[in-house]
Amino acid sequence: MQFELALLALLFLILSLLVGALVRHSLKGLPVPYTVVLLIIGLLLGLVQRAGVFTGTTPMLAQTLELVSQISPQVILYLFLPTLIFESAFSLEVHLFRRMAPQIALLAIPGLVMATLLTALLAREWFPWEWSWALCLLFGALISATDPVAVVALLKEVSSRKRLETLIEGESLLNDGTAIVLFGLFYAMAVSGAVSATPLNVVLEFVWVVAGGLMVGAITGVIVIAWIGKVFNDPIIEITLSVVAAYLVFFIAERLHLSGVVALVTLAFVFAGAGRTRISPEVAGFLHHFWEMMAHMANTVIFLLVGILIAARVPLDQPDLWWSLALLYPALLVIRGATIGALLPLLKRMGIGLTREKALVLLWGGLRGAVSLALALTIAVDGLLPREVADQILFLCAGTVVLTIVVNGSSMGRLLGLLGLNRLPEPKQATVDRVKGIVAEELNQMLPKMMAHPFLNRADWAQVKRNIKLQERTLDSGGRLPPSSAQGLACRRRLLETERQSYWSQFESGTLGRHSTQLLVQLVERALDGDAEIGPRGALQPLWATPLWLSWGRRFPIFQAPANSVFYNHLALGYDLARGFMEAQLELKSHIQELAPDNSLAQRLEGEVEQNLSMAERHISQIRGCHPELVQALETQAASRLLLNRERTVIRRQMGMAVLAQPEAQRLLEGVEGRMHNLQRSSIVARPDLGGQPHSLFAWAKECTEATQAALMERLVITTYGEGEVIIDVDSELTRIGMVVEGSVESSWPTSGGTTAEILLPGEMLALSALKKGRSKAQYRGKSLCQIGWLERDLVNTLMIRDPVLMGRLSEQLTLETRAFDE
Repeated sequence: MQFELALLALLFLILSLLVGALVRHSLKGLPVPYTVVLLIIGLLLGLVQRAGVFTGTTPMLAQTLELVSQISPQVILYLFLPTLIFESAFSLEVHLFRRMAPQIALLAIPGLVMATLLTALLAREWFPWEWSWALCLLFGALISATDPVAVVALLKEVSSRKRLETLIEGESLLNDGTAIVLFGLFYAMAVSGAVSATPLNVVLEFVWVVAGGLMVGAITGVIVIAWIGKVFNDPIIEITLSVVAAYLVFFIAERLHLSGVVALVTLAFVFAGAGRTRISPEVAGFLHHFWEMMAHMANTVIFLLVGILIAARVPLDQPDLWWSLALLYPALLVIRGATIGALLPLLKRMGIGLTREKALVLLWGGLRGAVSLALALTIAVDGLLPREVADQILFLCAGTVVLTIVVNGSSMGRLLGLLGLNRLPEPKQATVDRVKGIVAEELNQMLPKMMAHPFLNRADWAQVKRNIKLQERTLDSGGRLPPSSAQGLACRRRLLETERQSYWSQFESGTLGRHSTQLLVQLVERALDGDAEIGPRGALQPLWATPLWLSWGRRFPIFQAPANSVFYNHLALGYDLARGFMEAQLELKSHIQELAPDNSLAQRLEGEVEQNLSMAERHISQIRGCHPELVQALETQAASRLLLNRERTVIRRQMGMAVLAQPEAQRLLEGVEGRMHNLQRSSIVARPDLGGQPHSLFAWAKECTEATQAALMERLVITTYGEGEVIIDVDSELTRIGMVVEGSVESSWPTSGGTTAEILLPGEMLALSALKKGRSKAQYRGKSLCQIGWLERDLVNTLMIRDPVLMGRLSEQLTLETRAFDE
């Protein structure tokens, strides 16, 4: 009986996921990699199918396995690779990848090229089949792509070494792309039978394919993220767009003969970096879990499929193949060791460095997997090379995949133990021990209340303590401490992680804007990549300062309106940054006593936090003084979002208690989220108000006539300037006089002894030389965020003629200014 292909494919998917669930459940607590067991099961199924056992007993299963054994390699590349590559890159920490990018690129490009050449030399000299150089290079490229899924999973489980995980996984991502590109180049040479391309042509073709893939990924990522940014809290749309983007970008890049892997990695980094604040906060966690599940399902199916393919399609009756495989496996280990050894001096000095222990893990973790096998299957299916050659390549590739996964993957845990990498680093372990102590203390504080509870007071409390191992936790909480410097650095890093999480929490609650969140997170990650200093956080100052291009734009009348609008948004961003920074510092401060290893470090850290708080408070107070209407608008928006969050929480709680049925609750939630969306899209204020008028005139104008005072108030133009922004430069032409309305201004001018400076406070005049049609002898710069009131020279001269009091006051001020400059 023949079954439909679609039905057989569905049956294989169902059985694969069922086997995966059984294997995962059986391996709980066992140090055996999940993918290794799946590969072995796949091999056994393929061998049983090859022997014809299933044909007479379960024909439907036999036809299913036969279908799987004939699967096209394009299915592996186009169906599974986008999921695996995108999820892997999406889960990486972008800032850590960026920091380690030189190391990753060194391993993935020059390292893979070296491995390809050495493997090609091995195949040319040692294999008994007299392959051409093009064929040897083709084999070297496809067999050099690594797939360390089992290794990375084991590292995550036993040691939590994020940097080593990133290095191994990052190398795999990029060298897959490099291997596929080189495979395409050498495949064309092997099929044509002539080596027509020069090394320069190969390099140029490689650069074009990689750069093109990067552009396709970046452009697609920007477009999709912009679309997602316009969607508010709709997980179905946002997750669907991420899936469409991943498969579409790979398809487009491959159809254009560009690197689909590089395009996918670029797309994932756009999502994980700039795109993180575009994805709705409520959807972000769900999106990561969705892709983790997709990757788990893909790995489950692909490792079973690879095992079945190898057992069903690889020729097993040729001794030359077995002897060649016996030579190839240890030789590939030697080649990988030689490659890493040659690059080790550079790897030690680049990025985060590399120890010998981690280099050994990198060597032993060079597993081969689905990419290598798919490329070998491509050769076998295409029929462009002789069948005998295709079978040889498929056998050697499949054997290498099996040996590296079974031998290297299953023994990686033991290697980590021998190298001392199967446990947390000592500073991290010290932090975990302190947290255990805090947990034990809190549980002990709960015990008296629980023992007095009317429904718990009859419990066997000695047994309860044994069940939760409370005594052991208390004893273990004070383990051996590492050196104070390492422990102090670990404490600082943990506090910075807390600060970063605070920014994401504020973003999720809607109290911190997208741009502010990105900038603050980048500052924390910069500190994490450096010496992990908590404060003072001087890198905030440039973000608050007025950009030079904006300062120049505001000097020209034609650009003043748009430039002032941009400046107003810049002020709003500065306030948001300072407020979010203060919230995070207060959160960080609350954890210092818990995490600091000693009181001395705790006091230093608290001092650094106080410096940060003082710096942020100063900036906020300046904005509040100059622009209370801006602060009011921002705080109104934040308060509205907090109340809407609370309203949504209450509705969900009522639905959970069955007070509200789901349809009614859903309608209420849609109304709340509609208001949230409108609030997010609304501007801070309808029109920038860069000043208004001062409440009263300054002392020098109060004795003038009422007509003069009215004219001054009516024609006074107030402009806001940022801290450090140049208001008037030396030797610039003056057409108006100014007065400090709010904040402070630094005036400096050259003298025979150097440079003299003074601070002008509210009510003091500047640029009075304009009354004589002169040029400025001083530079005026904002000492703090300040407001300057401007009066045109022609207006002032007219008023001075009409009002002798004004004439006397300003002449007196001009004399004082001139005398100061001439001294």
